[in-house]
Order: sequence, then structure tokens, then C-alpha cells
Amino acid sequence: MTPAEMVGSLQRRGILLVPDADGRLRYRPREALSGSERAVLARHRDAILALLNADPIGWRAAVMVTQMPKAGAMPLLLARPGIRFPPGTCCSCGDQLTATDRSRCGPCISAVVAVLETAG
Repeated sequence: MTPAEMVGSLQRRGILLVPDADGRLRYRPREALSGSERAVLARHRDAILALLNADPIGWRAAVMVTQMPKAGAMPLLLARPGIRFPPGTCCSCGDQLTATDRSRCGPCISAVVAVLETAG
């Protein structure tokens, strides 16, 4: 299975695959992957990270869309939920902010907009 096929297969099964700021791959639910699938991820980690980084808005939107409630108040949509980031970094993904950014980086803003546009 190629790295692109693996990423596509996981996405179709509803498994979130996220590049971590430290260069690791994170996925959830963790129990959804077999030992052989985890081995493929480890073997092709660099190629999969390159695929995800080639579409920085897409992977962020894929994570954020899972946080959308069916009804009620809108939560703060995050690319890497459950992680606190230091000042000067995006509150959503942890990437370094530019001088013109406030609290979110450009890809995270674009991902939020994409998710909200699909929410109708």
C-alpha cells in the first residue's frame, strides 16, 4: 500500500491522521489501527508527513469538522485539540505565528472558514 493509499483508506474509515509539531504522526481512535497498519505508518512516516504538509488546510479541516456539534453553541475549532501551545504560536495547531497573525495561523483560519462553509 502506498502512503497516499494508506492516508485515503484511513480517511474513508473516519480515522483522523494529524502531523504533530514534533514530526510524529498522531491518529485516533488509536484502537482503530491494526498492528500491520501501524507498521505501515511507521515505515512511510516521512512520505505521509509530506502528503499532509502538502495540504495544510485539508488536514486541519478534517480534524476540525469532527468537533462540529449537531446543534448548540459553536466550540473553538482546533487543529490539534487537547494540546496547549506557548505564546507566539497558533492556538489551534502550535505553528509559529507571523507578525500579522493574531492567535491563529493562516492555514487554521482557512480551515475554520472551510468547515463553517460546509456546515450550512
